[in-house]
Amino acid sequence: MKSSYTRFFLCLLLGILCLPLTSSAQTSEVRGTVLSPEGEPLAGATVVIPSIQKGAYTNAAGIFSIPKLEAGSYTIYATYLGYDTAQQEINLVPNKTITVRLVMQTQTSYTTDVVEIVDRKETKIEKKDVDIAVTRVTAEKINLIPSIGAPDLSQYLQVLPGVVFTGDQGGQLYIRGGTPIQNMVLLDGMIIYSPFHSIGLFSVFDTDYIRSADVHSAGFPSEYGGRISSVIDIKTKTGNFKNYGAKFNVNPFSAGALVEGPISRSKKGIGGTSFLLSIRNSYLDKTSNIFYPYVNDSIGLPYNFLDIYGKISISDGANFVNLFGFRHEDNVNFEFPADYNWRSFGGGASFMLLPSTASVILNGGFSYSRFESGLQSQSETFPRNSSVNGFNGGLNLSYIINSIDEAAFGVNILGFSTDYVFTNSFGFRSEQQSNNTEISFYGKYKKVFKGYSKKSTAIDSTIERFVLEPGLHLHYYNNQQFFSFEPRLRAKLNFDRVSFSLAGGMYAQNLLSANSDRDVVNLFQGFLSAPEGLPDRLKNHNLQTARHLLIGTEVELASNMKATVEGWLKDFTQLTNVNRNKIFPSDPNFITETGLAYGFDIILNYETPSLYLYGTYGWAKVTRDDGTQVYNPVFDRRHNINFVGAYKIGTLDRTEGDRVFKSKFSQSKWEFSVRWALGSGFPFTQTQGYFEKLTFLEDGAQTDYSSQNGQLGLILSENLNAGRLPYYHRLDLSAKRRWALKDKLLIEASLGAINVYDRNNIFYFDRIRFAAVYQLPILPSLGLSITY
Repeated sequence: MKSSYTRFFLCLLLGILCLPLTSSAQTSEVRGTVLSPEGEPLAGATVVIPSIQKGAYTNAAGIFSIPKLEAGSYTIYATYLGYDTAQQEINLVPNKTITVRLVMQTQTSYTTDVVEIVDRKETKIEKKDVDIAVTRVTAEKINLIPSIGAPDLSQYLQVLPGVVFTGDQGGQLYIRGGTPIQNMVLLDGMIIYSPFHSIGLFSVFDTDYIRSADVHSAGFPSEYGGRISSVIDIKTKTGNFKNYGAKFNVNPFSAGALVEGPISRSKKGIGGTSFLLSIRNSYLDKTSNIFYPYVNDSIGLPYNFLDIYGKISISDGANFVNLFGFRHEDNVNFEFPADYNWRSFGGGASFMLLPSTASVILNGGFSYSRFESGLQSQSETFPRNSSVNGFNGGLNLSYIINSIDEAAFGVNILGFSTDYVFTNSFGFRSEQQSNNTEISFYGKYKKVFKGYSKKSTAIDSTIERFVLEPGLHLHYYNNQQFFSFEPRLRAKLNFDRVSFSLAGGMYAQNLLSANSDRDVVNLFQGFLSAPEGLPDRLKNHNLQTARHLLIGTEVELASNMKATVEGWLKDFTQLTNVNRNKIFPSDPNFITETGLAYGFDIILNYETPSLYLYGTYGWAKVTRDDGTQVYNPVFDRRHNINFVGAYKIGTLDRTEGDRVFKSKFSQSKWEFSVRWALGSGFPFTQTQGYFEKLTFLEDGAQTDYSSQNGQLGLILSENLNAGRLPYYHRLDLSAKRRWALKDKLLIEASLGAINVYDRNNIFYFDRIRFAAVYQLPILPSLGLSITY
């Protein structure tokens, strides 16, 4: 059976490879990239040849293709919002592919009587791609969220549909029923094992170097594997190839700096070699007692972290080679419940090649990263320690067919080792050292079927009526000696103002967390490989597995408003959880479970140049079945509401007579933002009573237990997580004022606060002290940033 799967998959990849090569040999083709003035690829740019009424749009990598062209001379144009139109003369010869590079220039001026019509992508249906359960996050959107300290990806993710956040201090992100270990986080293709700091307001990523972050909350396509819940795929900016620049920011939480610029410039004026360096350090453990003395009594906010990221890019405008590296550190020094620290570091290389005479696009990379952590809990005698390190790399080939269809396939290899040590309260030690190698292959084909529409604004007066994207992911786990055969399917049916989408697939993963899904506070980030000899395992392997199914619809309610409804289901057919209740040596270290998560989300988007409104409502239910009882894990939240609003006033442009000279800084002069969140209470297990627990009997059964001193033991309800905490809700506000000094310096002052009406949102209940532990109270903040 395994060999037949392999033969089938190889035949599929060969067919995908041969199809575009055959078609490209019959006609001429022009393709290339559209770049910003700084050399950054622009996704979604419009590229047209007006004389023959043909055109295309750039993909996520800024690449376009216009095939089936007759030989001759043409003028090709590229347009993108906020830039002047770029053009270039091209000469096509029969049966040849030529590659062009279109560099946009910032719009410098316009007359005051011109009315600018802005078509906001966020409020339009994306008809050529299946984007169900996918949210593209950009730095522009992150900056709209009210923030404490600098705007951060972590704070933006919390407003996305299906995302549940369990707390500001030691909480975690759960995406549509999956746990944090079931989320794959990639940074330029490199695996990041710990993407969020212990204080939940910050990720390890500086917003200023993020180009995009694609959040796949379920049903992700075939190029991703090794996780069973979601994928966060982050792409970083390249350093400026033309000019030097820098940004510095400071606030009560942290200070940071980003510098970039050319190392060498290309003689052709496009590309060259550039660098980018970002450093961010928090000092909240030192400033919290000064600015927030009312938080956590005398402890304050004992969080400290350091983030460093660097990148060198080499480009000729069409081909890119990137070298990058990072270092992240995190320290938490609570008197209770624990002291915790971790560090992570790594680096790698990535590339994208666009051969001038072939239709293929090649990209890939290779990287190494390491994560190690330790926790000393006040309630545990022995510390916990964990580390994971390894490499991952891959090669991907893709084709753009007929300017819009796409075919892609690739191979990825992953090797990692885990080292974990934990001793529970009964004194039983659990440890694992494991080495693992995985290899995966994938293939997918996106076919777009067009249909005529009178309302279409497309170049050829048609719309993308139906999009079909089948895919296949084949993953081999060496330590399990197992092939995971994972078919995927994504599809979309479009009408003029309405679309319907479908996505689904099968997923598996080897890595699991040293946390239990039953823990309320998850500071410790331990990693394990799938263990051998699981009790009552459900399948003939030790992997965790899941099946996803999604359906959705999008409706353009008005020119600037869109509504989206998505229903989703995740069937976790095999899960592995740490056995936190091990009492005897014969008890297993792990338990096997199944799980079911399902729900729906409603999303509303409204956007104009001055006003941005975004709202979501989600209903979900998550259950686990350990063979003894069905229970709700601690992150099961029934109702989740998020609202974000932003209002912009004024412009940094300069006016002279009837002409307006555009500032190179595209932000508004004033910006006001609001966020309100509401969530129903999380489940918890109720306390039934207390007793004295003897953990050591010196003379065995002959010990006089009446003279022994034990620890305080808890008697918990037999019904796991049958209780519910109170509702959570919070209001955040911020205001920003910007000044542009001679179009060289941008100064931004920001004033904001989280939890404005000081809601006592419970985080968890300390059963030993019989006291509620609350999330963060009202925290005002004043920040300053300078951009050059």
